[in-house]
Amino acid sequence: MFKKTFALLAILTNTISFSQSSVSLDSCIVWAKKQYPLLRQNALITQNSDVSLKAINENWFPKLSFLAQGVYQSEVVSIPGFATGFPHDSYLTQVSLDQTLFEGGQTKQQKNIEHINAQIEVQKNEMELYKLIDRVNQLYVSVLLTRSNNELLKIFKANLENRKKNLESGAKNELVLTSSVDELEAEILKTEQSIIEGTENLTALYQNLALLTNRTFNDSTIFEMTPIGGKVNLSAPISRLETELFSLQESLVDSRYKLTNRLALPKISVGIAGNYGRPGPNFINQNLRFFGSANLTVRWNMSSLYGLNREKTRYEINKQMISVQRETFDLSVQTALTTQQAQLNSMQTVIEKDKLIVEKRHNVATTGASQLDNGKITVTAYTTQLNEEMSAKLNQKIHEIKLMNAQSGYNTTKGIKF
Repeated sequence: MFKKTFALLAILTNTISFSQSSVSLDSCIVWAKKQYPLLRQNALITQNSDVSLKAINENWFPKLSFLAQGVYQSEVVSIPGFATGFPHDSYLTQVSLDQTLFEGGQTKQQKNIEHINAQIEVQKNEMELYKLIDRVNQLYVSVLLTRSNNELLKIFKANLENRKKNLESGAKNELVLTSSVDELEAEILKTEQSIIEGTENLTALYQNLALLTNRTFNDSTIFEMTPIGGKVNLSAPISRLETELFSLQESLVDSRYKLTNRLALPKISVGIAGNYGRPGPNFINQNLRFFGSANLTVRWNMSSLYGLNREKTRYEINKQMISVQRETFDLSVQTALTTQQAQLNSMQTVIEKDKLIVEKRHNVATTGASQLDNGKITVTAYTTQLNEEMSAKLNQKIHEIKLMNAQSGYNTTKGIKF
């Protein structure tokens, strides 16, 4: 019996915790990134890079080759006065093996370039995901705004219904005109229409957010009022993906310049070959037979030295171009942060004013409710006062959500990693 009771309590507890689940903007972004198809491209980029690196490593593998040929010549060696009898046909079958001994570090630089290229592609892909972050943020903020509006509409409707009950009592005693009750009923119906529209809009927002995150959201889900990246830290360093991309681009330019210098160095290789055929090195012997050879080869394309100064100039120009792009980006970020910080300060001041406005509007609406019950003001005058109170509360909520959104924008401008 105790076990059954405990199991039932566990089920109820899980049900309650699920129905009251809490989500944050950061968690929604993490879920969305895991579901986003573009993220899978990072793995494909890495796989493609691994294949390329294996191909580059083959530069150091022994080169094995096979050759088979038959040749017929219209004339052969002849010595006047002697019958050499050399045949006009010759045959050669060869298996050769070549191994590189020194190539100046070309393979190492090629591997480094391939690795940096893969990192750059991944970084660009991550930057594209910022569009997803913006989309999730818009949906999340829209949910908060729509929820707040619906909640205030329900409060507004409840106040109207309370006033209606009081007026109905007065109408029965002929102290209040029945038309006043009709006015309140019409206002209640209009409010219900707005609630229906808001509910449908909120359902659509839940569904869109669910498509991006592969999670389920409903009215029981608690959406935390926490900006992207948490509390704003004005002293936190800038950590943007673009900054890392500039560093990778600089590394790529360095590696390409180093490769250019490596290509100007000589290559040394050793080789052996096994042959079967005729005539062979000793052309006097025209018998089919085995013979072999070995070689040590030094190859140096000295003309490549001519372009080193040109490549050095190109290298310096590319570095300067990246430096200019970095400075331009840093200036843009600093300008955006200065503007956003001013917005944060102004929004905080506005919210403080909102609190005072809401307090004043509430006092006016409370007085108006009492006056309406005593027939001192019309329904229109009361609904106007109530509307002003609800608008003040809604404005305060909107400004609080805008502050959160501004904080998210500030943190995103500085750079957020998930």
